[in-house]
Amino acid sequence: MIIFQRTQALKSLKKFKTKDSNILKLKKKIRLYEGRNLALKKCKGEFITFLDTDDWWEKDFLLSKNKFFKSSNDYGFCFSNCMHFYENKQKYKVFSRRKLPSGFILEDLLKFYFVKMGTIIIKRRLIQSLKFNARYNIIGDYDLIIRAAKETKGMSFQDKLVNIRIHQNNFSHRNRKMFYYEFKHWIKKQNFDNIYFKDNKRYLLQKCEYLRLVYMLLENKKITLIFDIIKYPNFLLKLKLLVIYILPNFLINLKLKHL
Repeated sequence: MIIFQRTQALKSLKKFKTKDSNILKLKKKIRLYEGRNLALKKCKGEFITFLDTDDWWEKDFLLSKNKFFKSSNDYGFCFSNCMHFYENKQKYKVFSRRKLPSGFILEDLLKFYFVKMGTIIIKRRLIQSLKFNARYNIIGDYDLIIRAAKETKGMSFQDKLVNIRIHQNNFSHRNRKMFYYEFKHWIKKQNFDNIYFKDNKRYLLQKCEYLRLVYMLLENKKITLIFDIIKYPNFLLKLKLLVIYILPNFLINLKLKHL
């Protein structure tokens, strides 16, 4: 077990120190994915998984993935459904009510990304060859799994033994502008000669536009944005954007605060 400590505030980590664990401490703050790459260099096990300090597994999470542990080299990673725990409301909600696909899932992921990092177990040889892109602060998980799905199969599990905490301090919620610009940068780096990327380019561009509109609505709501919202092709997301546009900012901030 590798425990990566980025701040001095996590003094309680000492209680997790065992002969099978290693606490990595840094004297200066670094980016999340740069830190994960450093931690990967210390990993010696055949399988790697990640768990944020906000989130938690049920006790049978690892035992339930025995099928993946015994799988062939065709499968490079596995993932599962999970529960979202809304901290302020103290309520749980199932992440996906659809059956998660297995196999070569790149095309599915490009249409709709359904892999939560806290549910992933990935083979060490694969992740150490790919590594995280340390340039990113938000979409590094997304980028890694998309690249992994280009090379190998993913095995899905429908169980919900992982709990992902949702709260007002989630980094992506507080940094919508960064989220948009990282995803925009990522799209520009993709090879759209690849048949899967070519066929799903419109979904990626729609997602990028949605991130832009949300960021603009929350930070710099202009009357001209209404025209961009009306042109947005996804009807349900368009309604969501219209609600954000109509509501005054103090109500939007209140909603975000009580996620």
